[in-house]
Amino acid sequence: MDKRPAALHWVYFLFAVILFACSGNQEPEIFEQHLKDYPGINKKYIYQSVLRLANTKQDPDFDKLIRDVRKITIYFPPEDTTYQVKTLRTSMRSGGYEELMDFRTAKGERLSLWLNEALDKPHYVGFVEISGDYYIFDIDGQLDLNYLSALNMADESSLRDLFK
Repeated sequence: MDKRPAALHWVYFLFAVILFACSGNQEPEIFEQHLKDYPGINKKYIYQSVLRLANTKQDPDFDKLIRDVRKITIYFPPEDTTYQVKTLRTSMRSGGYEELMDFRTAKGERLSLWLNEALDKPHYVGFVEISGDYYIFDIDGQLDLNYLSALNMADESSLRDLFK
């Protein structure tokens, strides 16, 4: 019996594995370009266990909202006084992102959430404006949008402390 077809199947299998690995969900070029334009941006990683601490009222909807979130990367504004988020927002809109929500909290902080569903996995990016500084948060995972209203139940001071 000829062994070549079996070997050929292994080559196809290996090719498929490499192709799948290379096509993983990477940050869109728009987001990467913004980080390159402002190298002074610092990062902080917030994992789901820390996010749960903001749920001081033990709201089950908040837990459902973040159930499939692995981590959130918060990008802090650089010391550079020329820092602009406006160009990133414009690029995101033209790059297939849609703005899901944009509102101000009781303390006047602006929060907006964007989504691009055209990628392999949905990509969520948010902006928080606190005292004129813009923070970007990149969500690794998926939010359950049916429970977005649970953000109102989260402890604002705990969430704000994440940005320090």
